Amino acid sequence: MSASTVNGVLIAADDAAFLSAALRKLIELSDRGGGRAVARVYELERELAISATRSAIGTAERARTPAPAVSRMQLIDTSTAAAQLGCSERNVRAMAARGSLNAQRVGGRWLVDAAEVEARSRRTKE
Repeated sequence: MSASTVNGVLIAADDAAFLSAALRKLIELSDRGGGRAVARVYELERELAISATRSAIGTAERARTPAPAVSRMQLIDTSTAAAQLGCSERNVRAMAARGSLNAQRVGGRWLVDAAEVEARSRRTKE
């Protein structure tokens, strides 16, 4: 795994690309809402994008992998998902890890697709 350094903080290149995409989305939403993100948000997005690109150069695997996209799904934490599904948080994390529940790992935590949890919850009640 390649890594990027942004202002002395070492992060994985994939994480730098993901954060850059998330900040681009924040900027887009801010602009669309008639506001403007603070200058530091623009700077961080640029630094992360450059750092992720530099880390990716020369890595064949990275070149074949598309840049991470910011999720458009509504996400909930594992405790909320567990309460809705009537199971433990550990069970929700296990389902997410094996791919049987649509989820994303963010900052070491699983965030689960709220719509999928709601649909599963309805199916189990029927």
